[in-house]
Amino acid sequence: MIPRWKIEREFETFKQQLQALPERLIGPARQRRLDARFPADYRVLNGAAARTPKVAIFLIYQPRGMAGSVLATCQHLARHGYAVMLVANSPVSAQDQQTLGPYVWRFVERPNFGYDFGGYRDGIRLLWHWSVSPEQLIILNDSVWFPLAQNESMIDAMEASSAGFLGALRYVEPGQPEGEHAGIFLSYFFLLKRPVLTADVFLDYWNRYVSTSNKYLTVRRGERGFSRTLFAAQVPSEGIYSRERMLALLATQGDDALAKTLDYGAYTDGNLQRESEELLRASPRDAAWRERVMAHIGAASARRNFHSTFCYATIGLMGVPLLKKNRGELQVRMRRQYVRAVLAGDLPRPDEATFAEIRASVD
Repeated sequence: MIPRWKIEREFETFKQQLQALPERLIGPARQRRLDARFPADYRVLNGAAARTPKVAIFLIYQPRGMAGSVLATCQHLARHGYAVMLVANSPVSAQDQQTLGPYVWRFVERPNFGYDFGGYRDGIRLLWHWSVSPEQLIILNDSVWFPLAQNESMIDAMEASSAGFLGALRYVEPGQPEGEHAGIFLSYFFLLKRPVLTADVFLDYWNRYVSTSNKYLTVRRGERGFSRTLFAAQVPSEGIYSRERMLALLATQGDDALAKTLDYGAYTDGNLQRESEELLRASPRDAAWRERVMAHIGAASARRNFHSTFCYATIGLMGVPLLKKNRGELQVRMRRQYVRAVLAGDLPRPDEATFAEIRASVD
């Protein structure tokens, strides 16, 4: 029998596809009207942090007041030398401005329209309006908890890379080989360097982008369209974490690490769940067992998001410093496994505000 959550997910996708039909027609004209009022429709307030050569556009939607994890993210970005532009899709209270102000360069309040890429576009266009041309630009949103550890190395790895366009996680369709311009970068964390920020392909993409609050179109125009546009232009690119890199790392690990990868795995496919349990019970753990485990991990991560399926491998072994907040069935199950691993001491514990939010999301 098909689980209810799968039926609801498919119905929501179909509904978004239907709603996208008229949106394709009215969207461009609405975008022109919005652009004609730019930047008058945006409330901009200065924080106490200075502008630096590095800027972070941090898009948030916190209508009930700032979560403690927002402060943790701003503090972390500031420690890495980034001037934080907090782009908010809801009003920022005076209290939140005071709390966040030491770590924020500018607060921007905007209409809650266009999902993440609508907010990203507004942040980028404001930088153009202010004639701010950063050496490096981080673009992220609060659909993830970041960082999961203060000593995370992802930002340093991005800055040290020879690439000009970097994503935290690369997603590649099953069966497609990974490469510099394969797949897409998931949209919750990018880093771009000045040669890309001033390139025609980047400028043209954002000038032509049509914001929409239709999720189906936002994914196609935004998350998929952005990566594919820059990839097609052969922009030097690197995805810091990918399925291929996870599998290569796991192949070098001992039996205990492989067993923990299975033990903390998250599954929405019953056959894969049962196979994982059988492998954990199997004895002896010899070369044949390792081969079966690697085949299982390869098959499971080809079917579902590798980070959401194997949080011990990605967070504990690879050092992935972020965790998705969404309420998809796989992500909820993954967060339960993540909490269990943290409480068992098998994964590092994040700051208390962040960990409390993660626990509350699965209670």
